[in-house]
Amino acid sequence: MFFLTIKQKKMEAKSRLVRYEYYTHRNFNFFEFANYRDKTGKFMIYKDVNGLQQSLRFTSPVMLLDMNNEGHVLIDEFLKSYPAVRAGEWKRTDLQAVADEQTKNTLDSARAIIVAAKMTDSEVKDFSILRGYNMNSDMDTLRAKIIMMAQTNAEQFMEVQFNPDKDLEVFLLQALKANLLNFRNNTYFYNKEAIGTGKSQVMVWLKKNQDILAILKHEMRGESSPKKKLAKK
Repeated sequence: MFFLTIKQKKMEAKSRLVRYEYYTHRNFNFFEFANYRDKTGKFMIYKDVNGLQQSLRFTSPVMLLDMNNEGHVLIDEFLKSYPAVRAGEWKRTDLQAVADEQTKNTLDSARAIIVAAKMTDSEVKDFSILRGYNMNSDMDTLRAKIIMMAQTNAEQFMEVQFNPDKDLEVFLLQALKANLLNFRNNTYFYNKEAIGTGKSQVMVWLKKNQDILAILKHEMRGESSPKKKLAKK
């Protein structure tokens, strides 16, 4: 019988490590992996680098495999679909993938924070309106909330900040607050005309009806507006 013991030690910097960890370390003695059928019904047999069928046993609840090692790759391929792994009894973690994801998230957060810190007061106000922040808060409080979002959810922050329709969406929210547009019974209205059941539909309507959009902007600024026109069908 082949006993596998992989000592946990410092690997070379270029090593790509995969960790298998048993769900509990208490009273762990050993775990033997028998041949099995995967989800497709294929019979999986563990063979070593020499093509010899072997028994596979872990004598530690945490085992590291180096994906630069051909023998370890064969072990990993055998274990990936193992029933105890699929069931969560053994947890497989690609440590390099985790490290890469952490690096990406850190760099993305740093870039987003820089963007947030450079936002003008006007941009902070618009962003805060889109996020539904308390607009009675002072500018520093709003900016701090935005920077915190940039740090914790960089992807969502960037999507909001660089949304090409951001200005129109801000205007839509302001028009609703000013009762220039109305929302009732899950439908948006311009006067008595239904213009959409969702914000995206209303924004398409506003783009299509630039003359009415101009009228609404005049009214938003408290200016006398041009004669109202019928919306385009």
